[in-house]
Amino acid sequence: MDRVRLSAPVVLLFILTIVLAVATVVVVQVLAHSRPDVRSQFTLYLQKLEPWPLVVAATTQERYEASKEFTAKLLAIFNIKAKIRLSAVADITYVIPASDPSAWTIQWDAKTRRLALSTPAPDCLLPAVHTDTIEIITENSNLLTNMLFRLKEEAARMQRELSNDLLTHAQATLAEPAVRAAIEEGVRHFAETFCESARLGKPAAVEVRLGQTKKPDKISNEQD
Repeated sequence: MDRVRLSAPVVLLFILTIVLAVATVVVVQVLAHSRPDVRSQFTLYLQKLEPWPLVVAATTQERYEASKEFTAKLLAIFNIKAKIRLSAVADITYVIPASDPSAWTIQWDAKTRRLALSTPAPDCLLPAVHTDTIEIITENSNLLTNMLFRLKEEAARMQRELSNDLLTHAQATLAEPAVRAAIEEGVRHFAETFCESARLGKPAAVEVRLGQTKKPDKISNEQD
């Protein structure tokens, strides 16, 4: 019985199919090995944060009372001996430092699509004081309306110093459960944005573990 001979075009097509199949496997393997792992992608993502290497996790607006040290310095400017309480509304921004990516830990389970993210300890930016909300209350002393107005004006000019003074109050809230919950939610949104950027898709769940903050010094507003 005569053998069936394959025509030259058929043989070439067969060889070409095998070559294409092998090439496809090689390309897929190369792409799989060349694609950065999730940790590397996340590190690059943190390094490209602008304008500062930090994650804005939550914001709030609070009225805080200045310390007795600040009010004493304010009164000394006018050489006044009195007891006052000064407060102002400030914008508080809670952030997670991102200048050191190694301080973050990320784990991605592709099968369950779950992301676990551990962060450095959260912190606060310098409170942005609304100088038009400064209020001064006198205690056991009478100050003329004109003098109160001058004190408010001077406190407004000391905005930077007042912001630094109120920072202690803002940092004290970092241990509050409600504040930490708000920060965790902000980090979850950040993690979901990263997943989209890294083409991982929307995660089924994001577990956030915040670093522990140091306990701030005790705040005292008691007047001597």
